[in-house]
Amino acid sequence: MKTLSSQTIKTSPIPPDILREIESFEEEAARVLRGELAQDLFRPFRLQHGIYGQRQPGVQMVRIKIPFGGLNSTQLRVIAEMADRYATGVGHVTTRQDIQLHFVALEHVGTIMRRLAEVGVTTREACGNTVRNVTACHLAGVCQGEIFDVTPYAKAVSAHLLRNPLNQSLPRKFKIAFSGCQHDCALTPIHDLGFLAVKKADGTIGFRVTAGGGLGATPRIAHLLYEYLPMEDLLPLCEAILKVFDNLGNRKNRHKARMKFVIDKLGFEEFKRRVEAEFAVTRKSHEGRSLTLPTGLDIPPQLIQPVRPHGGNGDDGRADTPFDMWKRTNIVPQRQPGFSAVFIRLAMGDITSAQMLEVADLIDEFANGNTRTTIQQNLCIRWVPTDRVKHLYERLVAVALGDPGAEQVEDIIACPGTDTCGLGITSSKGLARALAEIFPPGRVPEDLRDVSVKISGCHNSCAQHHIATIGLHGVGKRMGAHVAPHYELHLGGRITGQPKIGQMTVKLPAKNVPAALSHLLTVWRRDRLEGESLLAFLDRAGKAKLKEELIPFTILPPFEEDSSHYFDWEADEEFVVEDLGPGECAGGALEMIENRILEAEQELYVARLLAAKEQHATAVNKAYRAVLAAAKAVLVPEGIDPNTDAETLIEFESRFGATGRIAADYTTPSAKIGDLGPKETTAAFAAEKLRYAKGFVEACKTMSEEIGQKLKADTTKPDQASQAAAPVSPAVVTKPVTTLDLRGVMCPINYVKTKLKLEMMEPGEFLEVWLDAGEPIKNVPQSLRNDGQNVISEAPVESYYKVTVEKVV
Repeated sequence: MKTLSSQTIKTSPIPPDILREIESFEEEAARVLRGELAQDLFRPFRLQHGIYGQRQPGVQMVRIKIPFGGLNSTQLRVIAEMADRYATGVGHVTTRQDIQLHFVALEHVGTIMRRLAEVGVTTREACGNTVRNVTACHLAGVCQGEIFDVTPYAKAVSAHLLRNPLNQSLPRKFKIAFSGCQHDCALTPIHDLGFLAVKKADGTIGFRVTAGGGLGATPRIAHLLYEYLPMEDLLPLCEAILKVFDNLGNRKNRHKARMKFVIDKLGFEEFKRRVEAEFAVTRKSHEGRSLTLPTGLDIPPQLIQPVRPHGGNGDDGRADTPFDMWKRTNIVPQRQPGFSAVFIRLAMGDITSAQMLEVADLIDEFANGNTRTTIQQNLCIRWVPTDRVKHLYERLVAVALGDPGAEQVEDIIACPGTDTCGLGITSSKGLARALAEIFPPGRVPEDLRDVSVKISGCHNSCAQHHIATIGLHGVGKRMGAHVAPHYELHLGGRITGQPKIGQMTVKLPAKNVPAALSHLLTVWRRDRLEGESLLAFLDRAGKAKLKEELIPFTILPPFEEDSSHYFDWEADEEFVVEDLGPGECAGGALEMIENRILEAEQELYVARLLAAKEQHATAVNKAYRAVLAAAKAVLVPEGIDPNTDAETLIEFESRFGATGRIAADYTTPSAKIGDLGPKETTAAFAAEKLRYAKGFVEACKTMSEEIGQKLKADTTKPDQASQAAAPVSPAVVTKPVTTLDLRGVMCPINYVKTKLKLEMMEPGEFLEVWLDAGEPIKNVPQSLRNDGQNVISEAPVESYYKVTVEKVV
């Protein structure tokens, strides 16, 4: 097996603008390490550069952005070198075709960025509120069923948006995918923007465009935006949609910030109208400019005809050999006669640095010096002469990369989960390894050929569990004094045909999942109709029947009977999930104010860095975002939580413009600073905007601190609240009752609105508050008790609650 010392890697000088960008990151990282810069201020800047903090303190995850999954052998060798020297010696291929390195010390991140830049690779915008890696089918250009090769278009969009000012401060992440055939390997219906290749009757090619898809806690299948989009409109449409999203996206609640929620609020027809209005502008700005496509991406001249074997490398015809099992699952004939695409199955996306070096040599020797990562977390080597496949297999086996079952049901997709992710709840990788007994590689029955299994360690769906035949996502469930790892089981998801989100069926203890899935397969084989697939059976059987079959596997024994259920797969310590508990609305309001002031300071910080690097247009955009964040902070105690930029400025100016609560210079921010977008901007103009933004943020910060002190002073401790007044029976509420309908208002704004209403009432008067189930009814009444108010009743009415409160203090 190759070692790093045996490799000679050719690199190129780093372009000056990219070098300045890396130097800026290194300078700020050094300040963090010296204790001169707070982690909270550094975090957005770090994420913008593709660097995540891990759940383990003091180390980072480096996400390497790989547009359409395409890597050449030199780039792969450099990634192997970085993994070996600065990480764990392992790279992790993601479902967005990126490669992640884990456990990297912050002081080494800049070195990794430099080394990657020398071979044309970046981490920039692989994380944060940006356009993430643009994905595409790994068989684009060689697929037998494709309409045309989408690779150059994916590459063009990725290059156009990288470092584009449009893409620096979006409300939330934005995902784009390209597919070349109806099989839709890139899963366009679950993306913010999806492009599917189409061809008109006259042979003209273009894209079918969908918008507003996404998974996470509230999955959505995308809407059809255009049946046909001409190629020349590709970049203008991307810009138009990003501008609409940037202007209308929900910046108050990151859990409601994806573009799918903009469509939910506006309705799809109104969303499309706004897109088309912006599209008319961006299309005009691109007049006279043709779409420039990259060339020479994958097919060198020497591979126009197949290369003949050196001898003895063909299939020897024996049945049931390891090679035969591998060949059945890991080889796809290309549309070019004589060539095959070879899949390398990576267990849960992991590949060692030594294996990467060997693959780099193999793609130089057997193919065209290129490979592609897949959204199934594997590698695909294209342009392998079919009669050399067996020789390649033997070389792969020698480095433990010859496992069968690539892209099949046994090739289970799992996110990192609690191994490294700070958001992970359960060990998704541990469960995936446990399921190998149910789905043995290379030996899964033919009737499971089109089945998929995907496991996410939380509801965020990084493993895309919502669109799997069998999808699982991790949660915790309390039993007395202990918490056990569980998985919510989603059944029947798909992308091909009529896309569908899997139906959540039951919640299973983690240790019961293998037995439950084994039983599910038994039920299917017992009750299926002739020739009925598992997917069709799940649709026909329905949730009620499936749940009835699986109920026995949902039972969690008490800790004293079987403590093993309270330990996650492969875990040595008892399972724990943090729970903040109810009754923290006042603290939640303070936290919301503080977080928004922090966001404003973060945006100002990045604006100053950009201005120093002479990136003036983007610096002005960041200054504008700082003003908006600060304005939102002081609107929280007013019970106002605007969704859009325009609403924020209108509400701020109407409430503070003529009150004297803020200096006159800052009463009309809409007239002083605006979202200027991507345009040429002078240094003097940018300096003036940054000066104004800094003063505005400071003024709002001062006002928010005064508000915060008042909120804290008004909040009594629980023991004081319990003595404030004796409970009043509803029967003796004889005075008129004021009604406040807060259905649909999230925490803690519902609490703030209730508090403001009570402040306008006299002691002894009664207020009836209508609250949603869930967090609102859980938190608001207890918070009012903590304030010293008398909560008389909490009565359920249909889908909401009526809470009666007597004002005491």
